[in-house]
Amino acid sequence: MNEHDVISGRPLHIQIVSTYYAPETTGNAPYVTSLSRGLAALGHEVSVIAGAPHYPGWRILPADEWMADEVTSGVHVQRVTSYVPRNPTFPTRVLYELGFGLRLAAQCRSDVDAVLLVSPSLFGSLVVRARLAAKRSDLPVIVWVQDLYSAGVAETPGLAARVLGAMVAALEGTLLRSATAVAVIHDRFREFASGKLRVRGDAVTVIRNWTHVTFPGAVDRLAVRERMGWTRPGEVVVVHAGNMGAKQGLENVVDAARFAEEQRLPLRFVLLGDGNQRAVLEERAKGCQAIEFIDPLPGDSFMETLAAADVLLVNERPSLREAALPSKLTTYFVTGRPVLAATDSTSTTADEIRASRAGRIVPPADPEALATAAIAIAREWTTEESHAGPAHVERVLSEQAGVTQFESLLLDAVSKDREFVGRERAK
Repeated sequence: MNEHDVISGRPLHIQIVSTYYAPETTGNAPYVTSLSRGLAALGHEVSVIAGAPHYPGWRILPADEWMADEVTSGVHVQRVTSYVPRNPTFPTRVLYELGFGLRLAAQCRSDVDAVLLVSPSLFGSLVVRARLAAKRSDLPVIVWVQDLYSAGVAETPGLAARVLGAMVAALEGTLLRSATAVAVIHDRFREFASGKLRVRGDAVTVIRNWTHVTFPGAVDRLAVRERMGWTRPGEVVVVHAGNMGAKQGLENVVDAARFAEEQRLPLRFVLLGDGNQRAVLEERAKGCQAIEFIDPLPGDSFMETLAAADVLLVNERPSLREAALPSKLTTYFVTGRPVLAATDSTSTTADEIRASRAGRIVPPADPEALATAAIAIAREWTTEESHAGPAHVERVLSEQAGVTQFESLLLDAVSKDREFVGRERAK
């Protein structure tokens, strides 16, 4: 008997609950979106309850750019609105997540085969999990962990953060241990979940985030650089794409740009995207000609811009080790451009760079080292090395593999639930 026989030959009805979803293009939204559409393409009935699009700008997009209720690519999507802090702090973030959690929970159905909760948001997921447990205690629930909240809080400098981290760990552990199964995006996350959060090892599955972009193929790098105004002879262009938030620690990049300008190094740093720290960073960079800020770009324009860069940058605050694996890496690798990671050498990000062989690691919060390494990697990067990123994508970061793993995880959770219910009825 196979898993499909257990569910009587019919497709699953899967409900996905996520604060983030398309048209948001950064963070976990692209993965949630492509997973839901991938499962629908396999024949499953997929419904999504999501927040109104607001990330990474921390403001809800104009109403004409999204719909509150629609069916797209075979997926029924309902969106809810709630409080969105303009400049999130930990207290306002908790309120924001609880607000969305209450609104999302109100829309949840219990007459589905399985529910997939996406964290972040942690506090929103806790609210939804409690509501589902009250409605139907035997409903299979899978939690998809994109960031480790408790690690992120604990890795913030200061005694208060460590105390708060222990409290958040208790909540995060409670959520994960209550789930039928837990999906995490890296082996380091599994070790943290089963070790520090005391989740059963056999309940945790690693499913890697996949590359969700399409590379446009051959790119006229000179034409793109001309269009972007990157025309200074011998200039090395370093692009950081995505969210400009606290954990990125992008003050280091601004300071590296100032160092490059003072030393007359042929460097241009580009911060491409948005986030709650952008205004602060722009103020810090005022008057510096070696750095520029670019609003988010659509589709092919975004990928062409990355391909036209000399170096693609990941920058993390020094204390960040276990909490996150930047989603931008899956996009960076596909371009074949060298990736420079300013991160702790023991971090999850550093592990990924070493595994991919697609870049170099430089100490965090060291502007001079960042500037020097950017020039070095741009000049030393070989044609052979340029194949490492795409090869890593093909080997371990394919969308098809990720969707298939999730389908198996969901089928397994539902089959185990059916077997349990059957045994209970037989008693």
